[in-house]
Formats: sequence, structure tokens, C-alpha cells
Amino acid sequence: MPGRDKTVLILGGAGLVGTQCAKRIAREHAVERIVLASLFRKETQESVVALQDRFPTIEFDGYYGNLFVRGEPTPISESVEEISPREFAEDEEHRQAIFDDLFLDFETAYRGSRLARLIAREQPDVVVDTVNTATGISYQDLFSSSFVVSRGLEEAKTDGVSSGFNADVQKHLISASVPQLILHVRLLHRAMTEAKTRIYVKVGTTGTGGMGLNIPYTHGEDKPSPTLMSKTATAFAHTGLLFLMARTPDCPIIKEIKPAAMIGYRNIGFEQVRGPQFRPVPNGSGNGERVHMVTGEPLDLYEAAQQRLGKTLDNEPDFDGFTPLQASDGTPERLTIPCVNTGENGIFTRGEFEAITALGQMEFVTPEEIAQLVTLEIQGNNTGRDVISGLDSSILSPSYKGGLIREVAIDELQKLEDEKGVPSVAIGQLGPPQLAKYLYEAYFLRHLYGTVDNVIADEAGNQRSAEDVSAEMLAAVSVSPLRHTIASIGIPILFPDGRTILRGPVIKIPAYNKKAHIMELTDESIDAYARKGWVDLRPAHMGWWLERFRKMRSSVFRRGSKWSSERLDIRSYLFEEIRIGQVVAWIFNNEIEPRGHRIK
Repeated sequence: MPGRDKTVLILGGAGLVGTQCAKRIAREHAVERIVLASLFRKETQESVVALQDRFPTIEFDGYYGNLFVRGEPTPISESVEEISPREFAEDEEHRQAIFDDLFLDFETAYRGSRLARLIAREQPDVVVDTVNTATGISYQDLFSSSFVVSRGLEEAKTDGVSSGFNADVQKHLISASVPQLILHVRLLHRAMTEAKTRIYVKVGTTGTGGMGLNIPYTHGEDKPSPTLMSKTATAFAHTGLLFLMARTPDCPIIKEIKPAAMIGYRNIGFEQVRGPQFRPVPNGSGNGERVHMVTGEPLDLYEAAQQRLGKTLDNEPDFDGFTPLQASDGTPERLTIPCVNTGENGIFTRGEFEAITALGQMEFVTPEEIAQLVTLEIQGNNTGRDVISGLDSSILSPSYKGGLIREVAIDELQKLEDEKGVPSVAIGQLGPPQLAKYLYEAYFLRHLYGTVDNVIADEAGNQRSAEDVSAEMLAAVSVSPLRHTIASIGIPILFPDGRTILRGPVIKIPAYNKKAHIMELTDESIDAYARKGWVDLRPAHMGWWLERFRKMRSSVFRRGSKWSSERLDIRSYLFEEIRIGQVVAWIFNNEIEPRGHRIK
């Protein structure tokens, strides 16, 4: 079992599963402080107070607000306006911020992220994430927004672009689940890594409660539901990104518990039915709308009206001519019914609950069972229910035969290079331009010096200077036919003076943007471009290479026999000659940040 954790942060902590996780952790895990973060203040406050009363020796605190957008974490002691995610996206300024975070600069998104700021403020040892991420992302409904945009495009052909079309397009773009999910995971990874979080446990979802494409429960949409399938696709895309995070150096331990049944329940009672509802717009809005969507409001009851069907059916909500029912006290009558409250999954009637939990249907699992698994994983126990570990044990790993065939392929490529007289260095399509840059720089160093020792010092044992290597590299590049290949694949060659380049028609770094393709060149921007993807012949960079080769040279005799098995790890460069692919692999394994090697 790990040592005592100081702080546990539970995302979605006021929810059905989050509350049970907080109770279980408080009861069974050595912790000083538990912090809940949920969407709304009231529910978070109530959970914190109840937990503090039950576990007085542990400090409880809470924050509220949407963790998927920009903003400062709001403590439950402060009261600010609470905006639902749907209403948030209706605001032009908020919508633009979401768009910028998804599609423009990650650093700006990270600095503004409420989630990243919360993790930075609390520095949690443990993060338990019970937020229903897949539902929150997929139920923005890309399919409906696609239809709205397509209709707008058709109307634009005859009537021109409407005033609301730009907003419709922007809403459509920010409703795409994959960009949102990628940004969320990147923010989470960086924030937890910087906070040195020990373990992250995600309570995920299958999207269908363990059922298949034939699932009869679609949140009210027609069956089969593309939106529900999108939820499943998002849920397993999330798992895939967590799988990658778990294989990233210096990252927290990553776990995911994925319930495959309906989760419940919070309580049973006689309740008003609330949820997304259409409401009439008084006298129509400024853009001619007759109805609008609201969230979290009671469902009004209307007297059923008879209508004869004609040749068409208009299914736009229409409140004209429909009589609201009145309660005995004269107030509008709302749908109130015996229900089971299943938390984030909503409320169900007896009939619905009985059907969905029946044998062979979605069936049933309790939040207490989920919380038990989460707590055991935090404590270092192997529950056998961690999806990430399951993937690790199921995937096909590198093989012995693969290692043998690798050498055969490399030898054959070498023979073909010798036969044709054409070096096989890089074409720039495998990875970032940084890969091709390093390969070409290593190639010219091999062309000039041959071995690691010869780069570091000449035959007389005199240490080479960065200025000498830079001058010799420039002379070699200037007469090599490879200079045309390098320039043609989009990689400039930066001369030692720092202001002259060899280039072709296309430059990959910085990436081309047809609306912002003229950029000011400063010493700082040239340094940044050169690091990311220019062959850099400047003395400073040659000094960097000399230092790398010294490290490679010292790694050969790091410990024990030159040929012992412990020498075969990523820290050792095992060759006397410069093998350009092995050199760049050594750099990726040991020198770049973040380090670019696999840990499993």
C-alpha cells in the first residue's frame, strides 16, 4: 500500500458515484483532505457539509463550475452566476473562447483552463474522475448541428448568409467530440504531471450500459441513435487516450473503471419531472424564434388536443391553441410522479426502472461497488477491473521475430543505398519535422566524421570546437546533392550566420496558414523554428550535438562489461559508428522534453 496521501480531488464529487467514492476513501484510505468539484454550487455544498459531519477528522472542501471551459476555480464559499453548459455555448464571447481553445493555441487554453487551475491550486496526490465526460461531450449533438448548418448553406445559395449562420457554424465546430476530448486529456495530463499527482482513476462508461447496437434505451431519440453511438465512440476514444497517458513517462498511474450496467440509485420519491424543455418565446424573439430550449425546469402539462392529419406534419413545438392544465390552487400543473432518482442518468418511473434493470436488459450495479473498486485501486490493489491494465495484457507487444526482421530490413536498405548511390535519410512524412531535421544533421556528421569518437576529437586527440564543426558542416552541405532534397521536402537549412537559409517552395515549420502566412522574424522565433524543424548549422547547435555525443560516448562504458545484458537499455548508445537512426532514437529516448520513449 502507498504511503499517506495528503489530498484527494474528486471531479464530479457531488454526483452519485463521486459521493460514494468520497465516503469510501474517507473511511478506508489514509488521507488528510478531500476536495469535491462539481457543476453546481448547491449540490457541492450539501455534499461537503454531509461528509464533514460524518468524517470530522478529515478536511473537506469544494469547488463548482464547468471544468471543460476557461475560468478560475470557484470555491463553494463564493456565490457566482451559474450557467448551464448549453447556455454557456449560446454566449458569443464564451463560444469564441471554446473555439480558440479547441483549434488554436494550446498554451493559451492551458493557462485559462478551470480544470488545470484547480489541479494547480490543490496539488492533489490522487484524482478520482467521476464526471460523465462522454455524455457531456457527445450530447452536444453534432448530428443536429450538422443539419442546421446544411440548411443554412442551402438557404445561403438563394437568400444569402443569414445573421445567425456564423453562430450556427461555430456551434457546429465546437460540438465535435474528438477535438474536445483531445484538449481535455492534454490539459489533464499536463496539469497532473506538473502537480506530481500520484494516481488518476477514471470512472468511465461503455455508453450503452453494457448493451450492444440493439440497445432500446436512447434518452428519447429514435433507435438506433447516432448520438448514443457517438457517446460510446467518445467513451472508448477517451479510454484510448488514457491508454496513451498511462504509457507516457513521468505521468501519474492511470486507471479506469468502466461500469457496464445501469448505475443507481440516489433515492426514491414523489418528484417533479425536470429536464430539457421547450418553452414558447413571448411575442417571438428578435430573430423570429417561436420557441427556445431551457434546462432543469419542470414539465408543464397541457390538455391533449385533437388534430386531423393532412399531407404534411410540422413537428416544430407549437404552443398556440394548447391549454395548460391547472392545479387545484390555480398554478400550472407539472408532471409529478413516483420516481427513482439515478443521479446523472436521470429519474425513472417504476415501469422504466423495472424494464431497464431486468435480466438480459441493462441490469444494475451500485455506486458503492464502483467506489470500492476505485478505493482498492488507489491503495495499490489489483482489482482485475482496471480497463487500462486489461488493454495492457491484451495488446500484441513487440516480438523477437520483429527484432530479427528489423536487422534484415536495415541491411537490405544499406545495400540498396550503396547500389544506387542515394542516401536513405528522411522524407519528412513519418513524424514532426524535428525527426527529419535530426536525421539529416546526424547524416552530415557521419559523412564528415564517421564515428562518435571522431566527432568529439580529431585523430591527434584535440577536442573539436563548435565553430569548427559548424564551418565543416556548412562546407559539406553546400556541395551535397542532398541539400536539394532537404529543401524540397519543406525543411530549410539554416546557415551559421543565423540569417541565411537554403529553402524550397514549401516550408513546414512554421506551418502554412493562408490567412496568417507573413510572420515577423526575431532571434527568438528563428531559434524556435530551428529547434522544431530546420537543419541548423549554427555553432550553438553544433555545441549541442557535441554534448550529445559526449553523453553517448560515456553511456557505452556506463557500468560493468561492455557486452553485459544490462547495457541494453534506452540510456546506452552501443555503437562506435554514427548510425543515424540509432542516434536520433537515443535523443528521443533521453534528451527531448517531454521524453519520447515507451515505458511498457
